Amino acid sequence: MVRECAYWLFTLRITPDDFANDLTVFDWMSQWKQPGDDEQTIRGILGRLLFSQDDIKKPAKVLSGGEKGRMLFGKLMMEKPNILIMDEPTNHLDMESIESLNMALEMYEGTLVFVSHDREFVSSLATRVIELKADRVVDFTGNYEDYLRSQGIV
Repeated sequence: MVRECAYWLFTLRITPDDFANDLTVFDWMSQWKQPGDDEQTIRGILGRLLFSQDDIKKPAKVLSGGEKGRMLFGKLMMEKPNILIMDEPTNHLDMESIESLNMALEMYEGTLVFVSHDREFVSSLATRVIELKADRVVDFTGNYEDYLRSQGIV
């Protein structure tokens, strides 16, 4: 049974209220902890999102747009949904943020469904490829490179 599903539309619209208070990065993320989460859980998520020990002491409101995006993804991780549905999650991210997102998703234990034109991102995470063609749907179990080979593309 699906407990929760989180949808991540990565044309992020960070509103001024999202980071308006004076909370540190650590305290901001702590707002989303679940029963059983401890300080180490929060530090682990922040670490996977590439926030250093010094970073987590900064006020969250001074973070860059990319850092705020990573924080919002961390919030999703704290909420522990069973399914993440992501639409072009690497769009508008710098390389550091893409690496951070990749690392976090590799550790994610739920089901991940995503649409992406970022071949490197797809290659690093996909274990099944569903391609929608004009006349049919191709459903392939395996990684992206194997899929390309099966289609005679590589």
